[in-house]
Amino acid sequence: MPLYEYICNKCGKSFETITGYNDTPECEHCGAKDVSRQLSTFAAHTGGNDLPACAQGGCSGFSGGACGSGMCGCHN
Repeated sequence: MPLYEYICNKCGKSFETITGYNDTPECEHCGAKDVSRQLSTFAAHTGGNDLPACAQGGCSGFSGGACGSGMCGCHN
């Protein structure tokens, strides 16, 4: 089964879980079933120093993080 990202519409926390496409998981933080699947992004590091700014220690001022995923932690 694939790994999906969700955000809880009750507490606002995001989480990842392995679930079937039509299954609705409970929020890991508050147990609510009112969750929304998020558009997932992926990253692959192929070597060298070509990491995004957020992985090098700071964002470049982009909303949601330099990598554009909003999951890099720069703006959380």
